[in-house]
Amino acid sequence: MLGVTAIFVILAVGPASRYLLGKLPRIEGLRIMEIEHKIFPDGESYIRFPEEVSGEDLIVLQGTHPPQDRHLIQAILIGENALDLGARSIVLVSPYLAYARQDKRFLDGEAVSIKTILRILHQVGYRRIYTVNIHSPWIAEESPIPLIDLRAEKILAKYLKKVGLGDSFIVSMGKKGREMARMVAEELSTDYASAKSSRDRRTGEVKIELGEVSAEKAVVVDDIISTGGTMASVVKELKRMGVRKVYAACIHALLVGGAVEKIMGSGAERIIASDTIPNSYAEYSIIGLVEEAIRRELR
Repeated sequence: MLGVTAIFVILAVGPASRYLLGKLPRIEGLRIMEIEHKIFPDGESYIRFPEEVSGEDLIVLQGTHPPQDRHLIQAILIGENALDLGARSIVLVSPYLAYARQDKRFLDGEAVSIKTILRILHQVGYRRIYTVNIHSPWIAEESPIPLIDLRAEKILAKYLKKVGLGDSFIVSMGKKGREMARMVAEELSTDYASAKSSRDRRTGEVKIELGEVSAEKAVVVDDIISTGGTMASVVKELKRMGVRKVYAACIHALLVGGAVEKIMGSGAERIIASDTIPNSYAEYSIIGLVEEAIRRELR
């Protein structure tokens, strides 16, 4: 936890996560500081703290969603600036942590990007990083900085129940996805299955293997929807099996490269996402997890 003698802690809200600020409830012992920023004509970021931080503990709320490189640079500038101005400690809360999908070398000569990012954030001086459903949770064991992975499966399950999808069959992708499906299904007291997906590392083509599913409704859950190829393939396979209504749900909605068109074109009823990333399909919020991270630091 942060310094025990502090009367309050500053929540330094970075430009990437300002959209979440209005959803955060009032927390005793927390002072909000919205960081001033602008983008120069050449694309570089300007960061300024509008108040003194010397001797203070800072929780930096700054996602690293697209544009990832810009938001990462801003997180680095914010952390370095805080310590240079005399802050006592800094902690990063980043609802979406970029580069987590490159956690090993899939092809010879590749950079293991997430390890590099974590080392940089450690060198900047962040004491801890909180994130939500990191794509490669096992990387925490190798991280040079404590990495706390907050899980959003229960929040997703509660939302599915709220909108009348609590009795749906839950489907996920891969070994890691099976754990996500299990957590959602257990919260809903429903059944689940995991599809096996394989992707050609050079062409990106996805192949799906899934046992027979006999259900009226199914929700396909994944931690991230990026280009939507895998999600669309699973939705299409479920429709082929005769599942009448199929929904696509995720935590992190990147939705790039025509993902929405692919998923809806495969027969999905709708896309359900959280607000870890600003997107048009955010139907439920992870602000409770952000609040949890903050309260942990206030103990």
